[in-house]
Order: sequence, then structure tokens, then C-alpha cells
Amino acid sequence: MLPVTVYSSADYLSLLTLASCTGNLIFMKESWPPLLIFGAVITLLLPLRAEDNEKSKLVCAAPSTVGAESESRRKAVDPHVELYVTSIVLPDCVDSYNSSEPKPSSTAVSAALKPEIPSAEVGAPAVQWKPLIYESSFYLGVMISFRFATEPSTRNALSNDPFGYFAALGAMHGWSDGDGYYENYLGHPIEGTVSDYLWIHNDPRYRNVQFGKSRDYWMSRLRAYAFAWAFSEQFEIGLFSEASLGQIQRYCCAYGFVDHVVTPNFGMIWLIGEDILDRYVTRPLENRTRNATARILLRAAINPPQSFANVLMLQYPWHRENRPSPTNYDGELYVRPQAQASPRLPLPIVPKFELTAAMPSYTRMGSYSCLGGSGIGGFQLGDFSQWTLEVGGCTLGNSLPNHWSGDSLTFHTGPQWIMHNTSRWSPHLHFRVGGQKITQEYCAVNGKPPAGLTVGTPCQSEPNLRAQHYESTGFSISTGCGLDVRVNKALAIRVANLDYMYSWLHPVANTDYNQGVRFTTGVVLRVGTW
Repeated sequence: MLPVTVYSSADYLSLLTLASCTGNLIFMKESWPPLLIFGAVITLLLPLRAEDNEKSKLVCAAPSTVGAESESRRKAVDPHVELYVTSIVLPDCVDSYNSSEPKPSSTAVSAALKPEIPSAEVGAPAVQWKPLIYESSFYLGVMISFRFATEPSTRNALSNDPFGYFAALGAMHGWSDGDGYYENYLGHPIEGTVSDYLWIHNDPRYRNVQFGKSRDYWMSRLRAYAFAWAFSEQFEIGLFSEASLGQIQRYCCAYGFVDHVVTPNFGMIWLIGEDILDRYVTRPLENRTRNATARILLRAAINPPQSFANVLMLQYPWHRENRPSPTNYDGELYVRPQAQASPRLPLPIVPKFELTAAMPSYTRMGSYSCLGGSGIGGFQLGDFSQWTLEVGGCTLGNSLPNHWSGDSLTFHTGPQWIMHNTSRWSPHLHFRVGGQKITQEYCAVNGKPPAGLTVGTPCQSEPNLRAQHYESTGFSISTGCGLDVRVNKALAIRVANLDYMYSWLHPVANTDYNQGVRFTTGVVLRVGTW
């Protein structure tokens, strides 16, 4: 029988309040005082939910097909841990600590008390769409509510013509959306990671996994990546989005594509990084202490996106899918049931597809610097060749004068030579062709533009002022080389990549952007080698 948890009205009130104030933290607005106040309130209210108390212990299905050998192996590891495994699916709880037995008196978990708990599986559990829709809608509502609470321009746009939604979509161009560097390249990856965790929790087939080279782990993260992309598009341009509620893409300078690329791709980097920390930092530290408070702080502080996602799912922030609560954790680890072993051919060394999240990137064009990132897909052509597609960009805002904003958008495709072998190192060389678009906006001071400039669209930050728009789009080529180092069969780190870019552009605001040099690092996900 699956576990059933009963929530009181106080639980919902406390968790909803925590979700609202945590949203402020995620989007890094000026909300520290209310955040601290609400945080203190939630600290007092959360104990009302007795998830870790005896009277709300989780009850799981009785054992059916584990077998005497598995049972004897479990008892040899720790007689205090009772394992309950079903033959159909792995439920949310597959063990509970037997409170009738005294807990070990040692202050740390013994190295021997770290069993991985597999089970048999028949069939493929379906995605839990109903709770996923509820939880993602809750998340979307928190973000939209926060926008209305903190952005006067969004509230004022409620009086716009509803068909302005299509005007907002039609106005989209370029890379930058007017947000600061940390909002685009920190806040939005966090948004993507939170939506990743919402999917993972509601994908029981691949929910109970840990970072490593197993196929289940990487399949889980790929499925979460697809959902994070869809959720990001809904928030940006869906029926309940920035484009429909506020129509911000109609105004300077919020019409770039940066969030469409950064949110899912760099959110995946954050997700994998958190998984690595959980396996190699958080769990080893938890094993060194039995202090529940210390374990709670470790889980909640080291992984803020998962803590926030747990709140959206009406869970404690320190809940984890792959092990018990901080109070009951005794070194056990839940793992997804593996299919019965069968003879397999050796896995290939050359991936069929590679997805690279290249972040950060630093581009120098003349006297201007441009900070950003890109996403690159590589499709296998042969043992040493790929065909690649790249979409990326950067913001010029940090190097432009006051009242100016600007960005660069690049879209390239072309061949890449790359060496995949038994060595951990993979050098690569590429040549790509495509286009580059440079955009600049000038937000007029005191309503009077400089000589030669005419008024344009309203400035989002200063609605009473008007902006003049400059842009140029032209044919572009890029060539460069780099070096990746393999972490495991599915993951590699892009240590360095250096590109030279040349474009045929008209001067933009009397500035020549035809030549540039770009340096990037990033993370590479390899598909077809696991």
C-alpha cells in the first residue's frame, strides 16, 4: 500500500507562505526583510506537520519476491532496518526505521551500513501527470504573482489589448531581455532546476537514482530536461506567461531569447552539479553524524532548488527521493529496480549525440566585452566527425555607456572533428557558418534623444521615456578548437574552447562588430554510450 500523508490547514498555510518568500529569493529582488520575517514564521509553523514523528510513519507494501538471499544479505548489513519492496513498482517509501528497536548509540553511520536497496520490477510505472500539473501550476502561479507584486509595468499592462499577446511574440528578437547578468545566468538556471525536480518526483520509473554512469540516471535527467524546456517556454510565451500577462516583450529591452536557451540548458548543469554534491558531499557528511538538525541543514542549504521544489510539492525542504528522512536515515539508499541481467554487447565509445551547455562565455569584439553562453548539439557522422548546431548569445550591457543596452545573437551550423577513444581527453576542431545579429537600444534621457535619433518603443524600466533601436544582421562564420575531459560514459567537462568569429555586418550605432574572439567552458552530455 502506498504511503498516505494527511495535511492540516496549518501545513498548507505555512508551505504556501514559504513558497512565496522563497520565490523572492530565487528572483533576487529587494525582498530580504520580508524573506527573513517569513522564514522565521515558517520555522515555527513547519513542525506542525509530523512527517518524521511516529504517528505519521510511512507504511509500505509487504515483501513478496525479494527472496531469502536478499533478506539474509539485508539482515547481515543492519538488523534494525526493515525493507519492504513490492514486485510492481518502487513506492515512495521502501523502508522505515523500526522504532521498537534501540537506535545504535554511535555518533556516525558505520561504513558498512550503506546498503543499496534494489527490488524487482514488472512493467513501467506511468508518469504521475495529475500531481505534476498541480505542482507545476502552483510554481507558475508563484512566479506570476511575484511579477505582479514587484513590477509596476506588468500591472499597468493589464489594460492592454488582449491581442497585444501576438504583438509581444512578434516583437521578439536578439539575445538580451533587459535583465541583469545574475538574473539571466543564475536565477533562470535555478528556475530550470526547480522544474527538473518537479518532473523527477513525478516520474516513478526513474525517480530513485543517484549520480553515476547508469543508464537510469541519465535517462531520468534527459526526461527532466525536456520538461524543464517545455515549462520554460510556457512561462516565457505560453497562454499564461510574460507575453500574455504583461506583454513585456513589446517593450525595450525585454524581447531577447536568452531565457529560452539558458533556463533548460544551464538548469541541467545546475541539476547535475547538485547530484554530484549530494553523492560526494552531502551523504558522506550525513554519514558522519546522527544529529537530525545537522542533516536537515546540510540537505536544505547545499541544494536550494530541490528544497524549493519540495515545498511546492508540500514536502519538507529536506526531503530526498533516494533515502529516508534525516531522523531515520541510517546509511540506506533507495535505488531504482534494475531489470534482470542479460548479455549485452560492449557499449560504444563514440556517442550518437552530444548536447553541450557552454557557460560561461566571454567574447571580445573590438573594445567591447560580451558575457553569455550557448547551447550546442552534435550529431554523429562518423567515428571522428559530427554535424553541429549552435545557438547562443551574450549581453553587451556591462561595457556600454549609461542608458544603452545591447546584445549579440549567433546561430551557426557546421562540421566538427572530435576524437573519442579510451583516453579521457577529447580534442575537437570545428568550422561553422550561419548568422549574427547585433542589437542596441538607447533609452532617451529626459525624453530628448541625442541628435540624429528618433523615438522608438517605451523603455520597460522607465515607461515615460522612449528607446531608439539599432540592429544589424549578417552572414557569419566561426572556427575554433577545444578540449573535453570525460567524467564518465555520459558526462564530460568542456575545459576550454576558443573561437574566432567574423561577420559581415553594417556598423551598429557607429560601432564595428565584424570580428570577435570567444572563450567558453561548459558541460557535455553524451547520448548513446550508456
